[in-house]
Amino acid sequence: MKTIIGYLLLIVSFLGIIFFRRYSGTVISYPIFWYILFLILGLFGIWLLVNSTKRAEKKLENSASLEVERLKPVSEKIELNFDFCEFKNGSYSHQVDDKNTSSLKLIALGSSALLGDKTITENVVQSSLIYTHTVGDKTEKYISQSFPFDQKTLGYYVLNNNLVLYVDRVDRTRYFFDLKR
Repeated sequence: MKTIIGYLLLIVSFLGIIFFRRYSGTVISYPIFWYILFLILGLFGIWLLVNSTKRAEKKLENSASLEVERLKPVSEKIELNFDFCEFKNGSYSHQVDDKNTSSLKLIALGSSALLGDKTITENVVQSSLIYTHTVGDKTEKYISQSFPFDQKTLGYYVLNNNLVLYVDRVDRTRYFFDLKR
C-alpha cells in the first residue's frame, strides 16, 4: 500500500510541477509556494518507496532466519569432511556508478555532459561448495549458498570445523550450511 501511495505522490508532484511551470495566469499569486509543496510531496513519495522496500527486504530476511531456526532442532547435524568437498569460485566483477559523483549528477539533473559517465568496476568475491555425503548405499549432494569469501578461506573454515550442514530428517531436500564464527 505504501508503494502505491508513494508512486501516486510522485506522479502528483511531477504533474503539479509541470503545470505550474507552464502556468502564466494571475489567479494564483504565489506559484513558488506550490513548487515547494509539490517538491515536498515528491520527496515524501520517494521516502515511502524507499521505506517500503527496506521493510520488504527485512521481512524476507526475517522469514529466512525463522525458517533456519525452525529447521535447526529437527535436522541432522553433519560435520563436513574436507575430502568430500568440492569448492567453486563464484567471484565476479560488474560496473557500478561511482558513489562520489552520483550526488553531483543528481544536483546537475543528470547532465552527463558536465561530469562524464563515472562508473567503477566492483569486484565481488564469493565461493560455494558441493558436499557429497553417503548415507548407507545412497549418495547425496548438497550445494551450499554463496559465502562472501574466496575458496581458500572456505576450505579453511571446513578444515577447522566451522561449517556445519543441517539436513531435515524427513525431507532431505531441505538443508542449509551454517557458519560458526
